[in-house]
Amino acid sequence: MAPQTTIKIALDWTPNTIHTGLYLALEAGLYAHRNLDVHLLPPDNAYTHTPAKRLETGEVDLAICPSESCIAYHESGKMHLQAIYAILQRDASAIVSPHLTQIRQLGEENRTYGSYNARYEDAIVQAMVSHDGGDGSRMTVAPQQGKLSLFDALKAGTIDATWVFLPWEGVEAELDNLPLHAFRMEDYGIPYGYSPVIAHNASASSSQRLSKDVLWNFVAATMEGYHHAMTSVDEAVQVLSPHCSPPRSEEFLRKSQERINGFYSDGSTLGRMSGRKWRVWVEWLRGKGMLEEKEGKRVGEEQLFVNP
Repeated sequence: MAPQTTIKIALDWTPNTIHTGLYLALEAGLYAHRNLDVHLLPPDNAYTHTPAKRLETGEVDLAICPSESCIAYHESGKMHLQAIYAILQRDASAIVSPHLTQIRQLGEENRTYGSYNARYEDAIVQAMVSHDGGDGSRMTVAPQQGKLSLFDALKAGTIDATWVFLPWEGVEAELDNLPLHAFRMEDYGIPYGYSPVIAHNASASSSQRLSKDVLWNFVAATMEGYHHAMTSVDEAVQVLSPHCSPPRSEEFLRKSQERINGFYSDGSTLGRMSGRKWRVWVEWLRGKGMLEEKEGKRVGEEQLFVNP
């Protein structure tokens, strides 16, 4: 038997239900069956490096990141960051606030948005504020002091709003009896792209990047893992629970898994991506003047993703 191919994956967050399919595929031996030795690597507590940066430096073979990272890296030319799998087919994120009832209120004096310092992020939220009739240019942005603590800052009242995943922080707020007003991008004219995706460095040398066959086998096993998460909530909770830090209750994980299962698929094949969805997202960013494209280096959706 040929030696297994090792695949190190940088997670975008501490283990949560976005990652359940990966952990199920690992636990069930779906990767090993395809001769893959997969390692799931969460960020450190200080979030010292983004998953894409860990990929760029060669620390990992794959990275979980938003579609914006693929676009931004294409703009910079530092790395050909190319998505190979869309974990969620529909956007499960929102800007949330415990007390702001309209997102345009973020454009008022003494209102603060807690930012992750991600590329395009603040401009996207400003566009939402402006679309709602507010003054996005007046929005006060508080850069994160720790990506993993922004939701705690929201609950403590030190910021007025931040960007969260509804099947995770939304469930946490629900169980804590903290009412949240959620502002979804699609309701403010924004055709948000896939988030998150699993991406590889397509510009790495042939000896450093995963082969097409390996990528195909990885994607096939990952599809099985996420299908299993959708059909076996009890097992999904049992497999994910030991990896959660801080620990999460069974009630929390069950609610989160049931909530996110509706986002893994929109009726199409798990993980697969549409060129049209990428194109519409890029065109919206371009139309808002958010892309800094160099002459002759126009961002094209065909370079941003591949369905292995």
